[in-house]
Amino acid sequence: QMNGEKNTLEKTAKICENMSDSQREAFKRLRSNVLLGLPEKQGQGGHILGVTSAQTAEGKSTVAINLAYTLAALSKSVLLVDCDMRCPDLHNSLGAKQTPGLSNVLQDGADTAASVVTYKTTKDGIHFDLLPGGSVSDRSPELLSSARFQSLLETVSASYDFVLLDLPPVGPVTDAVEASKFTEGLLVVVRENHCPRFALDDCMEQLRYAKAKVLGFVLNGCE
Repeated sequence: QMNGEKNTLEKTAKICENMSDSQREAFKRLRSNVLLGLPEKQGQGGHILGVTSAQTAEGKSTVAINLAYTLAALSKSVLLVDCDMRCPDLHNSLGAKQTPGLSNVLQDGADTAASVVTYKTTKDGIHFDLLPGGSVSDRSPELLSSARFQSLLETVSASYDFVLLDLPPVGPVTDAVEASKFTEGLLVVVRENHCPRFALDDCMEQLRYAKAKVLGFVLNGCE
């Protein structure tokens, strides 16, 4: 969707087109609920959504990938952004290079269009774009709360129907709280029998304090 040449990636991501019927339907239901829960769009540009969790290993990146996939299946243009610049990993799931990426755009002035790659599924040809996390940075909270990040989101949302931010977990770091002010809504991923209640309570308290709009929870790994 943006100017500039992009590589097209063809690799099996976590689930995506290889989901079972029940998994596929679960993500279609999530897509429907997200579309119903979004506020009416004011002005031009696409929707900006964040996906986070209370702690690590909840499965938020898998949810973000498959939400991007199911939205793209509706012929929507989607950009998935790896906002975990402390420990970027989406590029591994989608077969991309880590750099250049978000941290390089925000910190080093790298070209955004040249940093974006296209992921294309091998079976059904559904595709969406990815902005990897880029070089590891310990300035992640400052970068995600910066005017430069806000400007980047305004630019890319003018070219995409949906911009999905795969954010770090709320508990260990402040990054997701800082970035929440630029989103229309957040999804909080909770893995069954993994996330303690106190950790989720603390996560929600921080998001409420930041006045983040939480669209809902995704219960992951259910028996």
